[in-house]
Amino acid sequence: MDAIIGKYRVSMERTGLILTHPAGISFDLTLDEAVELMEFIRVYQDAIATMLHDTAPRIERIVIHEQANASKRESSEHKLPE
Repeated sequence: MDAIIGKYRVSMERTGLILTHPAGISFDLTLDEAVELMEFIRVYQDAIATMLHDTAPRIERIVIHEQANASKRESSEHKLPE
């Protein structure tokens, strides 16, 4: 069974779990190692979710409408020098 997680291709084989990066680096985990990885992620799941939330952008988006600002400009502002 194959799946894509982010940029990694994940393949479940009889012998274990294989994570492959697009650069060709592969991590071949035994079944025991795959279970330990699952337990690690489960234990740190809340911490990971908190870190994702804490790194979310906090800057409010500002939209500038050029058409509205164009009427406020002086007509000489965009003239080329003679």
